[in-house]
Amino acid sequence: MKFFQKPLNAPGKPIQSIEMLRGIASFMVLLYHLTDDPDYIAPNAALHIAGRFGWTGVEVFFIISGFVIPYAMYAKGYTLRDFPVFFKKRIIRIEPPYLLSIVLVLGLNFVSTLSPYYRGAPLSIDWKNVLGHVAYLNVFTGGTWLSPVYWSLAIEFQYYLIIALAFTWVSSPARGQRLAFFLLFAASAFLLGSKSFIFTFSAYFLIGILLFQYVSGIIGRTEFLVMQVVSLGLVSYRFGWVLMAISLATLLAILFVRKVPRPLLYLGTISYSLYLIHVPVGGRIINISQVLIKNPLLRQGMVLVAVVICLVAASIYYRVVEKYFKQTAGSIRYARRAPAKEPVAERIAS
Repeated sequence: MKFFQKPLNAPGKPIQSIEMLRGIASFMVLLYHLTDDPDYIAPNAALHIAGRFGWTGVEVFFIISGFVIPYAMYAKGYTLRDFPVFFKKRIIRIEPPYLLSIVLVLGLNFVSTLSPYYRGAPLSIDWKNVLGHVAYLNVFTGGTWLSPVYWSLAIEFQYYLIIALAFTWVSSPARGQRLAFFLLFAASAFLLGSKSFIFTFSAYFLIGILLFQYVSGIIGRTEFLVMQVVSLGLVSYRFGWVLMAISLATLLAILFVRKVPRPLLYLGTISYSLYLIHVPVGGRIINISQVLIKNPLLRQGMVLVAVVICLVAASIYYRVVEKYFKQTAGSIRYARRAPAKEPVAERIAS
């Protein structure tokens, strides 16, 4: 049997396995944030157990980005001279929905204080901290993120910068250059270990980068397998076998999943919106029901209600906010666009 059986979708078209994983990862994080409060749901409750490892969806996103970003750059003939256009596309695609979600967070925080069931401290906005969210400056100032998912967007932004500057090495046919990048990026996890910066999570991005190199024909099967074993070993050493297993499952899903049900594809489509707004939207529902509802089973039922409301809200947010910026970013082309480079056949499922 052939190692991998079918090629990726043509460049520019959604990859079904990637869309599926985006949706699943976003839903995992959603479930974690809605069930991780032991004062609301008992640790032995079914939903708490189901969402216990939901935070690992963030690492799945890192692996996806490790693959998707250089894959798209390679297909469009990116060179270092395209750096300004690349960043323009990324900023337009990612930043407006992120910044508008901050407005949503602040607005819902204010509305919450108007409720007779509100039990928190009076609303107080630290505008210096709010401004620190712009360009993710809070990673340098140590400011508090208004939503617990924002820190990962800062990590992703750092990855965009690194991959845009190091793409020549990453996509080089010269093994020495590729190996130098791999070793430097892997070693950074030990030398620069702050969780505010990408280096702590370098192994996850390397898993995706190696997959890009293999699918694009830059590296062969042997180099791919050997270097993936090293990357997965690094994940296991630093984060444990559970995250190594999840990383391996993510890699295998990208390689072998071909057909994805439409609901999962749609969940992938709205995954970024769901990721951005599930805490302020779902969190408000949980906070209110924590005061009104004491029955453990009813509280679990309210979690399910919050999940549905978050999905509906994310769908609306995608259509009203995210979709426009996604299409605008997609319409921007590199000035000297090279013909799209097709992935090597028989290396990955479509």
